[in-house]
Amino acid sequence: MNIFSLFSSKKIEPLWHHSSTNVLWRVMFSHNGKIIIEDRNTETKSTSFSCLDSTNGNPMWKGKILGEQWWIGLDGITNERIYLHGFKKPDMPENKNIISVDVNSGEILWRNNECTFLAIQSPFIYGYKDLFERRVYYRINENDGKTVEELASLPEEIDPNSQHEKIDFLFPRSLPESEVELWNIVRSEIECTNVEYIKIGKYLLFNTYTSHSNSAMGLKNTFYIIDSSTKKKVYFDVLNEFTPYAVPESFFVDKNMNGKSKSLGTIYYIKERKTLVATHLS
Repeated sequence: MNIFSLFSSKKIEPLWHHSSTNVLWRVMFSHNGKIIIEDRNTETKSTSFSCLDSTNGNPMWKGKILGEQWWIGLDGITNERIYLHGFKKPDMPENKNIISVDVNSGEILWRNNECTFLAIQSPFIYGYKDLFERRVYYRINENDGKTVEELASLPEEIDPNSQHEKIDFLFPRSLPESEVELWNIVRSEIECTNVEYIKIGKYLLFNTYTSHSNSAMGLKNTFYIIDSSTKKKVYFDVLNEFTPYAVPESFFVDKNMNGKSKSLGTIYYIKERKTLVATHLS
């Protein structure tokens, strides 16, 4: 590439990043700009949680052990609380218990050891118990975890399959061969056959997997942002240098910027399973 072409388009820089020495097992977003990180050490069998401010990546709190060290997981998040579960038995993927945590402080508010988390409809949590040949439902006070009412069936307005977190992101999809113009832009940077992409304004965001010369080393996953008006690369990162297989939706975009009209959205991706990266698409 001609060196002068490096300066023909304005480069995009990362906004912030959050790194861990362990695996970022799960990332959960609230609707008011909080990010919960579930961090797992697979060797010591320990789990900790952190809360980030999505605007700058600064931790509101970090590295907290919230009850059981390994057999614990995230159920949902509201603007005020995080809900976690334990397990009925180790090595058994059946949830049990409800742990309510203050999202701003990371302090445990209450535990309900009788019910399993099912749904949120403020000011209540809905949980259940599996008894002999039947399931009983409970309406639970979200402030103290105490049972308000036992129910023979779940109210019609409660959807047990709802995801209690922010999910209104843009996720990439496979780039069809019919999109000749976009493929020409992609192949101006890299020769490849499988691409996942998002087109936002003049920007083409995509990631692709390429094989290493030694097949035993697996695949390399790279992410690009191209300014389609100039066909110049404005951002590039290696998401995984060595991965055994392709994983869909390696990045996503939050277009709801809470009134920040100068940004087309915030891009998020996890690098090498240990670093959450955010950058504005301006």
